[in-house]
Amino acid sequence: MQGFMVPIVAYLLTTGCDSSTISQDYKIHADITSTIFWVGESASDENTYITNIESSWDSMWMQNFGGIDTPESRNNYKPAGFIPKENTFYFALPFGDFEDNGSRKANLASIIPWDISKYDDNRSYCKNRWIKISKGDRVAFAQWEDSGPFNYNDIDYVFGSAKPQNSLNNGAGIDLSPAVRDYLGLSDIDKVTWRFVDESDVCDGPWRDKITKNELFWINWQKYDSNTSWQWQLQGELNSSYNAEVYDIDLFDTSKETIAQLNSEGKNVICYFSAGSWEDWREDANTFADELKGKKLSGWAGEKWLNIADERLKSIMSARLDLAKEKGCKGVEADNVDGYTNDTGFNLTADDQLKYNQFLSYEAHKRGLSIGLKNDLLQISKLEPFFDFSVNEQCHQYNECSYLQPFIDANKAVFNAEYGDKYVNNTDGARDSMCSDANTQGLKTLVLPLDLNDTFRISCF
Repeated sequence: MQGFMVPIVAYLLTTGCDSSTISQDYKIHADITSTIFWVGESASDENTYITNIESSWDSMWMQNFGGIDTPESRNNYKPAGFIPKENTFYFALPFGDFEDNGSRKANLASIIPWDISKYDDNRSYCKNRWIKISKGDRVAFAQWEDSGPFNYNDIDYVFGSAKPQNSLNNGAGIDLSPAVRDYLGLSDIDKVTWRFVDESDVCDGPWRDKITKNELFWINWQKYDSNTSWQWQLQGELNSSYNAEVYDIDLFDTSKETIAQLNSEGKNVICYFSAGSWEDWREDANTFADELKGKKLSGWAGEKWLNIADERLKSIMSARLDLAKEKGCKGVEADNVDGYTNDTGFNLTADDQLKYNQFLSYEAHKRGLSIGLKNDLLQISKLEPFFDFSVNEQCHQYNECSYLQPFIDANKAVFNAEYGDKYVNNTDGARDSMCSDANTQGLKTLVLPLDLNDTFRISCF
């Protein structure tokens, strides 16, 4: 594993440098209540339903960081499951230098105590700045990567001598990462002293293993909450008459003009393609090397599983996402992303699937596309933060709807389709019961033909 490898005990004996010497006299903020937050933190009642998937300056913070900076499973100030791409020593203060509309706040030169004259329009005055934090005789350094807690314009506290305006969590005035918590030995709610420092005054330590350099990264993609209605049609002449906010249609078989027309009618277009299987009828079928193709998909002629662990697949899927962007799709539905649970002909692992699905999410978001997680029920708890909605088939039929709870808890749309005859015919009231259950759980369930050709459509909502 790369990065800082000196044993933890060594840090307990030394501070690494004389941290009392600083070149710029920034204000000291003493006896400030600190709380713990982390990249990828999901919404819950403990954080007043504020997620940390995005930051004030980076709409792909979690993905640019490399994953969820889980506070429970740690390895030398890092999450144990992956190597972070950014500094694990980070913090949030209740100020941001941009308005919600993306414009720079006014009069910052008279507010911010460091020289901002050389910052260009694509750079935040605050992001990546350093602070020195102390608890007793322990000292750490961290970079500014988000705004909070619970306030975003507390100028008198952040840059002055006032106490924090926030009253929640014992008047918390700073959010600290799990790495800072572990280094300083902090409780979830604690007291610290902090001050800004210039980078030249940052002492050696684990906070220098990976210094965050990324600047503003704002990309907006469509979000779909649990009230979003949808229609799903992949074959036949497209029926655009349904009163549905989302239309999930085939990427290759739908023209750019049709997508533009749907978008102009206020229907958000999600474009379907298979990310885990090769289909011999697709226009890019000849770009797949034979080594990428595995066993046939049962019940689907001309379709074979793909080796998602092969790096060559990424360029092909990136091209498909480029096509979705070029055609005007608002989002994508990537199918067959649970190959590791099937007999593909490859020795795929759960980790292979996680990495591949996260790759798809990152590449979609980088293009401003939303992306839905298709089925892959066993990995939902790990993948929900990376995906914007869920597309599921037959969770009622197979009593699997409880697996979708992470999306429901995050108020993300769960688009479900059922094909069973008992639901089509409402045998013994099966459809009525199922629809009642779907609506209670917050699922947007449709009863559709298996071929998804619009021969009928029965909506539970």
